[in-house]
Amino acid sequence: MERPDIYRIGSWRWIITSLIFTIIFGYFIFGPYGTKINNAIGEAVIDSKFLLSENYISDYVDKVNEVDAKSFVYLHVLDSFFALSYSFLLWSISVRIFLERIQMSNEFLTVFSLFGGLFDLVENIMIIGLIYFKKSVFDSFSKVLIFVTPGKFVLLGATIVILLVGLIVSFFKHGTEV
Repeated sequence: MERPDIYRIGSWRWIITSLIFTIIFGYFIFGPYGTKINNAIGEAVIDSKFLLSENYISDYVDKVNEVDAKSFVYLHVLDSFFALSYSFLLWSISVRIFLERIQMSNEFLTVFSLFGGLFDLVENIMIIGLIYFKKSVFDSFSKVLIFVTPGKFVLLGATIVILLVGLIVSFFKHGTEV
């Protein structure tokens, strides 16, 4: 089945554009802006932790309210754009590997690469909600955040493993066709 629409996502234009946006947003998040927030709070941002507890989330949100909450929210808005850009980057690479090079008919492997970024996006929205509406949403958001944050890391790790396996298979497949 010919799918020119999905092959466009795996084009070098998509990959390079996504990479550029990922680098730009990543620079601000992991660079001067993120460092400024980390220093103001006195520890790394909450979404860099693998395991969270409700007590840790509550203490962390209290620390953020003592500091400039607007800067913290801006950081997580930037992190949301970063999540979208690296998701599209991973998606583009997976389309390139699995659909174009290996020519698999299963498109789920390509869409799987979006899940880690979507979990990151949900995590950022919940963290912003916790900062502004802690009293009303803490119970529900903190329970979900405890699962979303490690889920993000697990899904991104699985995506990287799948992409590496796809690259290896791609090299062997093209090496035997010569």
